[in-house]
Amino acid sequence: MTATSASLPGVYFEVQPPLDEQSPLRTDIAAFAGVTRRGPVGAAQRITGWQQFLKTFGGIIAGGDLALALRGYFENGGEIAHVVRLAGAPLATASGQWDLGTVNMGTMQWVGDAPAAGAFEASSHRIHATSPGKWGNDIKVDFRYRRFGDSGEPQVDIVVRCPGEETEYIAGIPPAGLIDEVAARSSLIRLEALALAPAPEPVADSGPLRMAWTDVTTTGGLHADPTHDDYLAAAEALSVIRESALIAFPDLHSLAGEQTQQRNVLAVAIAEADSKLDRQVIATLPRTVDDVAVAQNWMRDARLGFGEGLIRSLAIYHPWIAVEDPAGDTNSPHRNISPVGHIAGVISRLDRERGAHYTPANVVVDDAIDVTAAYSRDRQALLLADGVNLIRCQSGRGLQVWGGKTAADPRRHWEHVFLAHRRLIHRLVRAIRRVAEPLVFDVNGPALRLTLVRAITGVLLEAFRAGGLKGDRPEEGFRVVCDESNNPEEEQDLGRVHCEICVAPAVPMEFIVLQVTFSTEGQLEVIAQ
Repeated sequence: MTATSASLPGVYFEVQPPLDEQSPLRTDIAAFAGVTRRGPVGAAQRITGWQQFLKTFGGIIAGGDLALALRGYFENGGEIAHVVRLAGAPLATASGQWDLGTVNMGTMQWVGDAPAAGAFEASSHRIHATSPGKWGNDIKVDFRYRRFGDSGEPQVDIVVRCPGEETEYIAGIPPAGLIDEVAARSSLIRLEALALAPAPEPVADSGPLRMAWTDVTTTGGLHADPTHDDYLAAAEALSVIRESALIAFPDLHSLAGEQTQQRNVLAVAIAEADSKLDRQVIATLPRTVDDVAVAQNWMRDARLGFGEGLIRSLAIYHPWIAVEDPAGDTNSPHRNISPVGHIAGVISRLDRERGAHYTPANVVVDDAIDVTAAYSRDRQALLLADGVNLIRCQSGRGLQVWGGKTAADPRRHWEHVFLAHRRLIHRLVRAIRRVAEPLVFDVNGPALRLTLVRAITGVLLEAFRAGGLKGDRPEEGFRVVCDESNNPEEEQDLGRVHCEICVAPAVPMEFIVLQVTFSTEGQLEVIAQ
């Protein structure tokens, strides 16, 4: 909507993007860290779809699997993700310089053939790639000037060509707002004023009608592979995002060094997740694992290394999956990647459709072609019994998630085994925080305790009605105690309030036994046991 049209009577419509409001109550939002083509390094970015990911982080590359994982996340139903780009030092941003013309510094006037009528903010600009890394090298920027543009005023047209990226055409920019317009409309470059431009001269004698400069090419971009410390920093960065309920590292397998460092990253992420009680880490076995005994040994070592108390905040999915790879060639059109992004998308979709208490299993995995390893039914049973959630390929059904357990040892910690239970707790913790945090500074007394009980009971009733808790009546599914029995006077004097919450989650159904009977009348009866 132009300023001229807005000044005339009538009805006008202006499209505004939706408000980017974060909701710490949601449990369907995943957070990822890995290698991308470009984008801010080390800082989480909130992404609301595949197209926004492409705009912020670039497309699919050969040197990182995060983009393929995010594509799988969104294709399987994920709506929002937080993404941290990993890149190691030395980090440098590619740049180049664009000089509009010569300026007489004594008189502060344009000299010779210069766009004197343009009202440019600067006579010289530094062109920066939007983020550090080698991707920004060899960006070619073509600037063209028109004294009388489509609006009758001076305008600049810019063409940005970057290897591996779609060409950007930024047309009709007023020279006075060049820097801000480029920042708003380009995903690849930014402009920085290096020297102020002279004041614009009268149109009658103010330089050429049209002008084109030699393409400016950016150089100097640098980055290295992410290190162990970069991954640890990313794990901590993801842990402070209140929205994130699922944590994954699609490129963790490429971290240089022994598997000890990779497990250390998982250990930090698991410890952070478990301390907050409202999120789950999703991981996979190493890509080389294709034997049940090796998988069982990996799970045993993981439990010993991570600790039985924390392992409940980890869920393992296996095997790896093959996906279409736009960065491949005719000889290798597919790539084998970790399934964590696709699984996170499945969990996210089912969370919104059925609730956090629903087991994310027995559903199809989209945007995947095949699994990298197949197991017989006996071997599948062994892996599932040891806490490994399988992705299996069945004729006519495609790829399916088969299993919904945490990595907790079912032989020792049965109460922490079911992923649905853990995610139900995550949902309850988030909801309880929402209702309880506003009461923190209230007067400690019976009124506060009653308010707290009512608020928490409302949250638990919601879970009960959704089928996440046991029983035919609410009192069979949960209990909330916050009275004098667990809040003695000495605790009240210290400003403390204790609220005991007991829940009985509905047990996920893993086995269905049917008894088939033929009656003497020749009728077939099927009875569920």
